[in-house]
Amino acid sequence: MTIESSLVKRTVLIFVPLLLLGTFVAADEKKADPESKAPATVTIKTEPLKVEVELQGFFEAVDTTEMSIRPEAWSGLSIAEAVGHGDEVAADDVLVQLDTRKIDIAIEDLELQVITAELALAQTEASLETLRKSVPQDLESIRRAAEEAEENMQRYLELDRPETIKDIEQQVKGARHGLLYQQEELDQLEKMYKADDLTEETEEIILTRARHGVEAAKHRLEKAMSAQDHALNVLLPRQTVNLRESEQAAMLTLERAETTLPASIKEKEISLKKQNISLGKLEKKLQRMRDDRKLMTILSPHAGTVYYGQAVRGQWPDATAKAKTLVKGANVQPGSVLMTVVRNEDLFVRATAEEKQLADLHQGDPLVVTPTAIPGEELEGSLKSLSTIPVSPGKFDCEVDVELDEQANRIVAGMGCKVTIEVYRNPNAILVPQAAVVEEGEDDEAYVTVFDGDEKKKQRVRVGRREGEKLEILRGLNPGDKILAKNPE
Repeated sequence: MTIESSLVKRTVLIFVPLLLLGTFVAADEKKADPESKAPATVTIKTEPLKVEVELQGFFEAVDTTEMSIRPEAWSGLSIAEAVGHGDEVAADDVLVQLDTRKIDIAIEDLELQVITAELALAQTEASLETLRKSVPQDLESIRRAAEEAEENMQRYLELDRPETIKDIEQQVKGARHGLLYQQEELDQLEKMYKADDLTEETEEIILTRARHGVEAAKHRLEKAMSAQDHALNVLLPRQTVNLRESEQAAMLTLERAETTLPASIKEKEISLKKQNISLGKLEKKLQRMRDDRKLMTILSPHAGTVYYGQAVRGQWPDATAKAKTLVKGANVQPGSVLMTVVRNEDLFVRATAEEKQLADLHQGDPLVVTPTAIPGEELEGSLKSLSTIPVSPGKFDCEVDVELDEQANRIVAGMGCKVTIEVYRNPNAILVPQAAVVEEGEDDEAYVTVFDGDEKKKQRVRVGRREGEKLEILRGLNPGDKILAKNPE
């Protein structure tokens, strides 16, 4: 066999199957052509229709107590020990013990401050009592001194100064008279000795003595006149000034005392009031600290199960985070919920409904609760309440009463569940494919295409419930009618 004949044979073997395959494909496409067969129809019949709403929820305890600490004065809170998440506790069991070392020291310091303040207050009270007694006496003494200074000035001006001037003048006058007497005596002696027979020696002695007396008298007169000048021009004016200044000083002292001494009582009273207020604040702070000290030991209010953190719509989102803070030495935020004591004997379900489901839900609706932990268990219940405002965008809160049986004793707060509510039942419903219905207008008006094998005709119908890919027809169709499975429009 030549190479050419071999190539021809191979080519024929390759293209013959391809030609046969093309023939088969063309035949299949012709068979699948919708124009080559009658349109699909649906024969109307009645069947039961049940519509259910399913909600996701969580079991929540009716009786829960959140445990937190809200001190009034103390803020340094740290954990000494705490019970574990999930521990069972009895009433009055210690849940959390906080570190009390720092607050004990602070309380001791405050107690000392209170004692010191009480002592200072007692001293101020005693000082005030002394002032109340001494101020009137001091005022009377100062007033008396002022009156005496005024009297002294008046006496000086009216009596002492004139008498002093008179005395000085009398002294000068006496000295002048003494000089006159001495001079006259000397003059008489000189006349007498000129006519007597005394010896010159004796005469000279007497005259010399007389002359000395005259000189002494002159000296006394000069001295008296000098003293008079000094007294009138220096001593008396100076004494007048001193007495006037003493009088003025006494009056100023009186004025100052009349202002300051009563004010000192008022100041002491104000100081006493301030000390009383400060002491009161210290005592209140001490009492608050003592009250806070009692909070350092958190006891269980009742028996139950310990859950870390705070429940949020039946769940415990911060339990893991709280577990990291409820360890020895960790700081505690005042007012934050540390843990919750839960009674798991009485539970209800908190579920979430979507906004589009609200129209089908009504208070009191019977329902079935299926616990996630017990998939085969169905618990009977009813819809207790439905929130009127959303708890989050498009989500509404539902509370469900549920009857727990012995099998459900394994359920505890925080477990999940499914809530099934039958919201509609029609035992003889007419259901058609959604594709067969063309909806138009309002009030759920629509139409289908009725087909009896020869003729197609539009039929107006009223649509009811939607169940999956089917629609309930409330009016316009009867059992036995045939319609197109897919509306051509």
